[in-house]
Formats: sequence, C-alpha cells, structure tokens
Amino acid sequence: MASLGVKVMRPGLWIGLGVMIAGGVLSLATSAAAETHVVEMRGFEFFPAEVNVAIGDTIVWVNKDVVPHTATAGDGAWDSGLMETGDEFSLVVEDTVNVGDYVCTFHPTMVGVISVD
Repeated sequence: MASLGVKVMRPGLWIGLGVMIAGGVLSLATSAAAETHVVEMRGFEFFPAEVNVAIGDTIVWVNKDVVPHTATAGDGAWDSGLMETGDEFSLVVEDTVNVGDYVCTFHPTMVGVISVD
C-alpha cells in the first residue's frame, strides 16, 4: 500500500501535548492573577503596616503625608528614595529578596513588613 504522507499520532503523544497546553494555560492564569497592593504613608505610619503578597505582585507606596518619606528595605535591597507628598514608588515582588522589614530612613519609628503567602 502506498503512503499518502499522513502521519497518525499515537494516543500517548496526544496526552503529552494536552498536558503541555494545560500547563501553559495554568502558567498564564497564574501570571494574570498578580495583584497590586497600595501602602499609604500618612501620620508618620505605613497603612497597612503589614502587606501579605504573592511572588509577582506589585506594591505601590503613596506619600499622603505633609513631609517627605522613604520606603527602604531593612537590608538595603531596595529603596524608594526621597518621596515628597503625592509621590509614588512601586516594587514588583520577584522573589523573597524583596520581603521582610522596611523603614522610612527619615523616621525610623515608621516601619512596615512585607511577607509572602
């Protein structure tokens, strides 16, 4: 019998292909679920003082106080720099390096915590 150039995939290959596609869709769904958390600086405090995030989430600090502030990692891994009234700073939590205590370098009693789910 002559071959017509048509190849038939075995059932196992179809299952493997299905698993690969499902994994890609699951990966996209996880990426799309990233959240944004807003932390306000007001009254010489961070509100909320503790933020619980997932890897891939973004944290946005907004200075709503009448004086400048910073949001600076306790270990120095990241720093917003000087934030005047109305300024914003955002940080994408890419790994656990970005988590832990943080502080306003101008007002050391102003502390916050980032923790990962």
